[in-house]
Amino acid sequence: MDNSQRTMRTSLGRVRLLGAARFGVGEAWAMRLTSLALLPLTIGFVWLLLSLLSKDYNGVREALGHPAPAIILLLFVLVGIHHMHSGMRSIILDYIHDRSKEWALVANLFFCVVLALACAYAVLRIGFV
Repeated sequence: MDNSQRTMRTSLGRVRLLGAARFGVGEAWAMRLTSLALLPLTIGFVWLLLSLLSKDYNGVREALGHPAPAIILLLFVLVGIHHMHSGMRSIILDYIHDRSKEWALVANLFFCVVLALACAYAVLRIGFV
């Protein structure tokens, strides 16, 4: 490491080997990976919805009782919610600069966890009951 790189970091940053952002690169990669994962999952989700349009409730229960459609639906929902949480977290961190930032982060996490649990429960309930 040359002198120009050392002078751009704080002493604590040099000890921890972190830059100023600390976790921004990891979040950016997570957003890109979830975006990439959502492409085939969205195609599978649309295919699944189109195949379920002509079925009644019992037909949907039978279709979601098979592993592949239930897994596609669960993955689509959970990866989408994770992507939503990361995006909202980035927006909150970038644009809220007062004491309400922590409350907004907690509310975002709470909403995403409740939504994920509700969606997972609904899919599993329809598929297994």
